[in-house]
Amino acid sequence: MPIARSGIAWRRIFLILLIAVVAVYFYNSSKEFPHGGSPLGLTYGTIGYALILLLAFFGIRKRWYRSRFGTLEQWLQSHIYLGILALVILLFHTGGRFNDKIAVTTLILVAIVVASGIVGAVLYVTIPRLLTEVESELTVDEISEQLNQLAKQMARIASGRSEPFQRIYNQLIGESVPGWLGGWGLLVSRLGRKTTKGKFNELPQLLALVPQQEEPELRQMLVVSRQRKELLIRMLFQQRYKNILEAWLYIHVPFTIALLVFALVHIAAAFFYRRVV
Repeated sequence: MPIARSGIAWRRIFLILLIAVVAVYFYNSSKEFPHGGSPLGLTYGTIGYALILLLAFFGIRKRWYRSRFGTLEQWLQSHIYLGILALVILLFHTGGRFNDKIAVTTLILVAIVVASGIVGAVLYVTIPRLLTEVESELTVDEISEQLNQLAKQMARIASGRSEPFQRIYNQLIGESVPGWLGGWGLLVSRLGRKTTKGKFNELPQLLALVPQQEEPELRQMLVVSRQRKELLIRMLFQQRYKNILEAWLYIHVPFTIALLVFALVHIAAAFFYRRVV
């Protein structure tokens, strides 16, 4: 598979670069005290900032559909591994000295951006697979229309029935309306765990509540209710998965912008105010 090949290739590149970065750092540490203002510290700081700019370019590359400079999957793999490498390089850039508040803040932002990027990569791998379990050929609007039609069908079946029948109808309709956090709760459960059970396990008890002549209608309403609930759960799963796939960007993107700003401030302080230590 292309994803596996690009992942293996970038893992190898990452390991080679990581070994080189670590080896050079410890070799030079035996000759001079490591700090941000040393020749090696400045070199690592420059490389780290260059990697940050390259990683930030990934957001542009994702929307640059006509670009032939590498596939999007290759860019994603490089984004992950070079991000981790940038964090390691910038740690070595500090030389283990964390006296400058701007520099420390920049490093923390790098760590947050890298961590959120890894989380995003994991989501982009797992969420599409999970979506295939709940995706349907219908759009959200079409599913909503079907839900309304099934609810109307249940109302027609319950119309004119006995009071116990009406209570069962109201309970079924109420159970089909999730709370405002109900959809998020579905993410930690398996689809269908509660859709084929519940009321059908209580069928004898429910039939005993209504007059005998209404039993066929009650069975019919329970079938429609189950269809409606299954459709609703699929729609909630589908929407929540898509929301999660995009939600991490509200962390990753703002922190990336903040990182670029703090990095520029740190560079300005280093070269114009001689605050590299």
